[in-house]
Amino acid sequence: MSIKVKAYILKNISKPIENWQKKFGGIPKSYTEHGESNPEYYHNLIFFTTVEYNPDNGLVYCGITAADNDIIWTFDTQTKKFQSLHYEKVGEKFDIKIHRSLILDDTGIIYGATAGLIEPFEYLQAPGGKIFSINPATDEIKILSIPVPHEYIQNIALDKKRKIIYGFTWPSHKFFRYDIKTNTSINFETVGSHPHIPAVDDDGNLWGQWSLFGNAPAYLLKYSLKENKIHFLREGLPKIYTADTGAIDGMLNGGDGYIYIGTVSGGLIKLNPKNHEVEYLGKPYPGTRLAGLVIGKDGLIYGGGGENYNTFIFAYDREKKKFYNLGRVYDPDINDNCVIVHHITITEDKTIYAAETDNLERSGFLWECKVR
Repeated sequence: MSIKVKAYILKNISKPIENWQKKFGGIPKSYTEHGESNPEYYHNLIFFTTVEYNPDNGLVYCGITAADNDIIWTFDTQTKKFQSLHYEKVGEKFDIKIHRSLILDDTGIIYGATAGLIEPFEYLQAPGGKIFSINPATDEIKILSIPVPHEYIQNIALDKKRKIIYGFTWPSHKFFRYDIKTNTSINFETVGSHPHIPAVDDDGNLWGQWSLFGNAPAYLLKYSLKENKIHFLREGLPKIYTADTGAIDGMLNGGDGYIYIGTVSGGLIKLNPKNHEVEYLGKPYPGTRLAGLVIGKDGLIYGGGGENYNTFIFAYDREKKKFYNLGRVYDPDINDNCVIVHHITITEDKTIYAAETDNLERSGFLWECKVR
C-alpha cells in the first residue's frame, strides 16, 4: 500500500513569514493583538487543526485557526472546493480556533467546540469556549453552551449512545461534561494536564491523561460515568526514549473493546479499559508525534503524524499485528511537505484528509492522501 498526496490551499500569505517569528516569537498567542493592523496576517494566516468527514454529503468539515473568526469551512471531496460556514456571524473575537473538536453524531448533527489563544490579561474579558452544533442540511451553527467560563476548549469526545460531550480546556486544563439532552454542564475543575484528544470506551467512561504541569510524567485519567467521578490513575504509558513523558497525542475507540493511543513520542499503544493494561504495539514511522487515528472500512487502523516536514500516513492490521508505512505527506506537484499532521479523517474509499498546523513558513494546507 502507498498514498497519492495532493495539497489543497484555502488561504495563504503572499510571502514567507520571516518577520513573524521575530515579531511574535513563534505562533502568536493573541491574534487579536495585531488584528486589522496587518490584514494579510489577519485574514490569511490560517492553520487546519481538525477535520471530520460527513458521508451523507461528501464534505470534509474543517476547523481552522483564523484571527478573523472565520473558523469553520467545508471541503467538497468531489469538486475540491472550499466553502465558509461563517462562524464569525455567531461567535466572538476570542473564538479563533477549532482545535480538535468536530464530531459527527449518529443523528447527522455535527458537534464542535471553540478554542482560543488568549493572553493572561484577556482572561476575564474572554467569555469562554463554546459547545456548538452544525446542521449539515441547513448549515446552521447553533451555540449551545459555554461549559467553563473564560476557559477555551482544546478537545472534545462524544458519547454518541448517551449524548454526552466531554472536553478539556486551556489555559487552566479543566475537565467538563456537557449533557446534550438537558443542556447542562458539570465543571470538574483543574486536572493538571490534558490529552491532545480523549476517547470514550464502550461502557461510557472517558479516558484521557493527567500530570503535574511542565514536563512531568503523564498518567492515565478515567472518568467513571457510573460514579460521576474522576479517577487519577497511576498507570502511565510505555516510554520510547529516556525523556519521554508518555503524553497522549491521539486516542481512538477501536470498536473491539480496546482504546488505541498515539503518543507524542510516536508510538501506538493498546489500552484495555477493563483492567487498565496497556500494550505497546510499535512505532510506525521515524520521528515523533502520532496525532491522527481513524478506522477504515477495511477494518485497518489508519494513522498520521510526524513533525518538522517529516510526516507520514500509516496503516495497522490488528489481526496480523503488522504496520504499513504508506509514505510521506508530500505533494510532488508543489514540491512541499506537511510540517505537522495534527488530525485526520477518512472517506469510504480510503482517502485520508490531514490537517496541517503550526507552519512557520506559510499558512497550513489540507492534505489529501489517497490510499492505493
